[in-house]
Amino acid sequence: MKLIPLFLLFIFISGTLSKRDYTNRLYYTLHTTDKDSKEAVEHVATTLNARLEGQVGELNQYYLISIPKQSKRTDDSLITRFNNYKHRLSKRDLDWQRVDQIQAQVPARRIYKRAPPFFTEPIVENKEEEYKLNGESQPIELPGVLEKGAYDKIKSLLDIQDPGFNEQWHLMNKENMGYDMNVTGVWSQGITGKNVVVAILDDGLDMNHKDLEDNYFAEGSYDFNNHVADPKPRLADDTHGTRCAGEIAAAKNDLCGVGIAYDAKVSGIRILSGEITEADEAAALNYEFQKNHIYSCSWGPPDLGEVAEAPEGILLDAIKNGIENGRNGSGSIYVFASGNGGANDDNCNFDGYTNSIFTITVGAIDKLGNHPSYSEQCSAQLVVAYSSGNGGYIYTTDVGGQCSDRHGGTSAAAPLAAGVFALVLSVRPDLTWRDMQHLCVQSAIPISLDDGDWTTLPSGRMFNHKYGYGVLDAYRIVELAKRFKSVRPQTSLDILSVVDEKKEKLDIPDLTPDNLNTEVDQSKAFTSSLQVTDKMLDGVGLSRLEHVTATVTIEHQRRGDLEILLKSPNGVISQLGTPRKYDTSDEGFNHWTFMTVKHWEENPIGNWSLIVIDGKNTEYTGKFIDWKLSLWGEVKEGFKLPEKEKPSIGVDDFDNSSNKTENNQSFLDQDEMTDNGSSFIAYSFILAFMVVSLASTAFIVKKYMLATSNINYARPTEDDTYEFDNLLAENESDEDESEGEGDEEEDEYH
Repeated sequence: MKLIPLFLLFIFISGTLSKRDYTNRLYYTLHTTDKDSKEAVEHVATTLNARLEGQVGELNQYYLISIPKQSKRTDDSLITRFNNYKHRLSKRDLDWQRVDQIQAQVPARRIYKRAPPFFTEPIVENKEEEYKLNGESQPIELPGVLEKGAYDKIKSLLDIQDPGFNEQWHLMNKENMGYDMNVTGVWSQGITGKNVVVAILDDGLDMNHKDLEDNYFAEGSYDFNNHVADPKPRLADDTHGTRCAGEIAAAKNDLCGVGIAYDAKVSGIRILSGEITEADEAAALNYEFQKNHIYSCSWGPPDLGEVAEAPEGILLDAIKNGIENGRNGSGSIYVFASGNGGANDDNCNFDGYTNSIFTITVGAIDKLGNHPSYSEQCSAQLVVAYSSGNGGYIYTTDVGGQCSDRHGGTSAAAPLAAGVFALVLSVRPDLTWRDMQHLCVQSAIPISLDDGDWTTLPSGRMFNHKYGYGVLDAYRIVELAKRFKSVRPQTSLDILSVVDEKKEKLDIPDLTPDNLNTEVDQSKAFTSSLQVTDKMLDGVGLSRLEHVTATVTIEHQRRGDLEILLKSPNGVISQLGTPRKYDTSDEGFNHWTFMTVKHWEENPIGNWSLIVIDGKNTEYTGKFIDWKLSLWGEVKEGFKLPEKEKPSIGVDDFDNSSNKTENNQSFLDQDEMTDNGSSFIAYSFILAFMVVSLASTAFIVKKYMLATSNINYARPTEDDTYEFDNLLAENESDEDESEGEGDEEEDEYH
């Protein structure tokens, strides 16, 4: 048995939450081939003369190590040494076989807040919009203004005293009735988000704000920028997270306004206030994922319309780990803002967080249900929620105990959706991450039906790249959730194209018209088709289609010139990639994965066609290499999925070549190997001397961890079920009853 020094035991207890010293030390992650490789990592770290910092968050195949930084270092010698040792020892040393990758962890600024844009939308005259109430094709017209008497009665019945509630049109729009989140009918049932925790991954959270302090959940909070327990705002512009938190869980009191789930808890996970490593971001995405249920993420790559960036390796593994193991296996709910780059022609399918099948992407609409120009559109967007534009903003909490009437952008839309999901989980905590996506699809209401992009699908639903399936409606989704039957496990089918038997690159025809005002002739565009058969679906047991992804490799001299479409066997077209005027990259697409939710529950049998349109500039040309079609969905009842070890995305899908040194350099000489061996022997004697104190400490620590590791959450019972009647009618019929009758006693939050 290998012995662990006392200081290493402490490091394992504290995980990777210790203070970082990037000034004096270099940090790396080691990836293992299986989840029970801690001793192998200890051995490898010792051989490398590196300090083992501990496991990376909840990722049991990633460990953090560090070494002192040397000012004269001209290259990354530790990675070179790792590769040399591995080449030399892996054939005869099982530990070196089990540790398969090393990656440098360099703090960098890769993700940014999706704060309100610095411009305002033009104010347009109010107009009646068609609204779709029952999910089919029977839209009705909404009345224009809620009578003042009715508005006051609803406030009184709900006992809302918050002075800013009058400004919270997104919760109850008295001037343009119907253009709100439709939540008052949920509150009247006593459904207010109890026993649900929403983690705000952002720039901090003012936990001392009087409107947030009662709902602040310290156990789920941490500052990954400063590596301290409290994620309090520290910089002048650290206001974003506090504003997002207030949208969700501002208390019902006499301050500011109320949150859409005002009895939910909010935790703060600070990651946006400086440079951060991928390892720390990964740990943040899984932080306390048995206690934090929903992760609200109003951030992403720059919204400048010129980059295509996605989480890879450890980051993608963290998201996958969350949906597989978070919430006791039901899956963490990741909610992402679609992005504010609409005015830059940006598209949320060029963002790997928002086009992931594991996340729910939320766009924005303004107070009249219109699409604001900042809100990005894409085929991966599931729903929209209300935010700034057309002269309106979101009223919420601000740092320093203040209130803000200038919150907006897609940053404000995503927290509203996260709050609605908290309402859903408060009545159905058993729902899975995929259940929540199905509920969004089935309950969302198409809005602004005069927009020409609305398409009626074979499923009978409607979809729009600007609005997804429509606006999220709190009452509809909660009512549907009460009786929703959870979907069966997920399965998938992959089909790889063989574009040319000789594997030659194929020219993409240039379709730039002579007159730029003339439409491109899409019939002449490059097209590659793949066929899906009954037999293929039966082979993987796929019964109901959900997400569709297309992984594309294209060479092009100006990536922003391309438009990429996916046409289903039923003629439904998803716009995967749009032209972007600022995207001048000559890198093309290197196994870039696009995603669409437009084909949800569509029959996938037949030919799927990828269409590449190059019609912006004759000076730039491109070649098509290959693509892969992936269909994701619900497995057939009774179909037995193969039992296998869950694959590591970090190994299979992440090209780590940039972090490795070519193995054509000379190996470490024998003297250095001998020195390392001598050091290890001496080190072992010291460890043996410490064994008594180690055993005692381990016993104490084990007792402590067993005593403090569990939190029990109250689950809804049959007694917690409510029936909803018309709010005003109920008030009139019960107006003679005592004032407190019917109120639900607040559950104790454990």
